[in-house]
Amino acid sequence: MTDDIPAPGINGAGNTGTMEMMGLRKSSKLARQDFPALYGNRHKKIKMLFPYEEFVNFFQCEVFDLSPRGLLNCGNSCYANAVLQCLTCTKPLSIYLLHGSHSRTCYRKDRCLMCELEQHVMLLRECGGPLSPSRILSHIRTINCQMGDGSQEDAHEFLRLLVASMQSICLERLGGEQKVDPRLQETTFIQHTFGGRLWSKVKCLRCSHESERYENIMDLTLEIYGWVESLEDALTQFTTPEDLDGENMYRCGRC
Repeated sequence: MTDDIPAPGINGAGNTGTMEMMGLRKSSKLARQDFPALYGNRHKKIKMLFPYEEFVNFFQCEVFDLSPRGLLNCGNSCYANAVLQCLTCTKPLSIYLLHGSHSRTCYRKDRCLMCELEQHVMLLRECGGPLSPSRILSHIRTINCQMGDGSQEDAHEFLRLLVASMQSICLERLGGEQKVDPRLQETTFIQHTFGGRLWSKVKCLRCSHESERYENIMDLTLEIYGWVESLEDALTQFTTPEDLDGENMYRCGRC
C-alpha cells in the first residue's frame, strides 16, 4: 500500500481522488508529517539537500515555454527517445534544468550527464527540426556499456538507469551514496521529483499481530490486467488488500 509519496513527478496531472489515495498534498507548505524521517524527537529540523519549498515552486510554476521537437533515431534508440520525451514534459525537472541549477556548480561539465540534459532542454526553447540524443546516449554508455550502443533495449530499464544516475550526480559532491546519510538522500531534487515511500502492512488473521515495512522507491511497477483501464485503476488494484495463502502464506513471527 502506498503512503507519504511527496509530490508527483508528472506535469500537474491527476485527480483529487488519486492524489488523496497516494497521500499527495497540494499545499506549498512543507509539513512535518510529509518527511517524518527529517525530524528528531525534539522536532529539530535536519538540513535538506534541496529545499522542498523551492521544488514545490517549480511544480506549481505556470510558465512552461518548451517547443515540441522530435528526436532522431540513432540506431534502435526509440526506447531512449520515448523516455526523454516524457522526462522533458516532467515540469519540475525541465524547469530545474532550464534554470541551470546544476551546471552552475558542476566541476565536470564535459563529462556530466545532468549538464548534457540541461543542454538538451535548452535546445527545446528554440524552434527547429528534430534533435539528436547521441550525446546523451554517449554519456549513458560510460555508465552502462551495454546501453546506448545501437542495440535494442528496454525503455523502463533506461528510465531507471537515467533517474538513478541523476540521483548519484546529486550526491557526488558530498562523497556519494556511501557517505551521505540515508535520510538526506531522500531530500535531493531528483528524490523530490521521482521518489516515494512504499508502506506495506501484513496482519496475521490468527493473532491479529501486524508488521509494517517502509521502502524508499524511485518508481512503482503496476500490473495491467483484468479490469484495469487507467492509471487510477492500476493504483486501486495495487493498493487493494489481499489474502496470503498457499505458497504465499504468511509465517507469523508471534504465533
